[in-house]
Amino acid sequence: MLFTRRCVQCLTAVGNRQVIRCCSAAQGEVRVRFAPSPTGFLHLGGLRTALYNYIFAKKYGGVFILRLEDTDQSRLVPGAAESIEDMLEWAGLPPDESPRRGGSVGPYLQSQRLDLYNQTAKQLVESNHAYYCFCSSQRLDLLKKEAVRSGQIPRYDNRCRHLRAEQVQEKLAQGVPHVIRFRLEEGVEPFQDLIFGKNHHDVAQVEGDPVVRKADGFPTYHLANIVDDHYMRISHVLRGSEWLISTSKHLLMYRALGWKPPTFGHLPLLMNKDGSKLSKRQGDIFIQSFQRDGVLPEALLDITTNCGSGFNTNRIGRRIDELISEFNPEKITTHSALIDLEKLPEFNRIHLQHQH
Repeated sequence: MLFTRRCVQCLTAVGNRQVIRCCSAAQGEVRVRFAPSPTGFLHLGGLRTALYNYIFAKKYGGVFILRLEDTDQSRLVPGAAESIEDMLEWAGLPPDESPRRGGSVGPYLQSQRLDLYNQTAKQLVESNHAYYCFCSSQRLDLLKKEAVRSGQIPRYDNRCRHLRAEQVQEKLAQGVPHVIRFRLEEGVEPFQDLIFGKNHHDVAQVEGDPVVRKADGFPTYHLANIVDDHYMRISHVLRGSEWLISTSKHLLMYRALGWKPPTFGHLPLLMNKDGSKLSKRQGDIFIQSFQRDGVLPEALLDITTNCGSGFNTNRIGRRIDELISEFNPEKITTHSALIDLEKLPEFNRIHLQHQH
């Protein structure tokens, strides 16, 4: 499923392992990233995304990158950035490139890459793919309230898209606060998701033009993640399925910049065994809690993959090297992964036995 949907020739045997020679990879090199926001500590859902990226990189002789998306400065949690990398190392998923380890395409903290985002936002404005928006927060609030009152989904009405050049220059000269918005165009091409197959969301029909640079000069997720994925030469983006609907928007931005996009694969969500969403408010889903309670990292990785898909077998007791060797991307399904944490002591017991 994963490769035949896209290009059969992606997989080439090199020695005793398979290496992806994918049409989207830079010089055939697999480079994947885990890019959490340090607005909180690493939890089980995040660990699972990191795990699939790590396994994917190791299976195909690639590179696993940790990048911290810390542009939402108001919500940063002190110590979270360091803790995320600590927990990945504790779990046995050390990144090849990261804020701590460095690498050739750093810095790996988005707050240290602002010049790059501003330069790209300016490029989009100059090529008429983006524009300055001077709407006040009061006006945007009124738009939202009006939409809700009339039973519609709130969306920006693209008002500033139609300002004349002299109006824009006048407002800029007056120092009027502004954001930069990307022009959503209709007619988005479908894309092939590695897991969900053919996808298509005509975002211009249902959304207003999104902000790509905020008034404080920081980028939004939509701009920062595509700029970083491009400059960090990311070949495959494996992220949660909640981002599937945003991918068409991101592909429009790649096209506007003349960049080749990575290959996308959206992982089904990790959920409680009753089908309810894993919540950060369930304090026990944070990786630090498991570490504190004496859970072995091998047991945590094992139960997280055991409840999901993407492996040739589904047995208890697999360690990371076995997870890598048994990984089969074609077996990743679109169904949510239901985790039963009541079984964790059993997984832990089996991995304790392995150690003796």
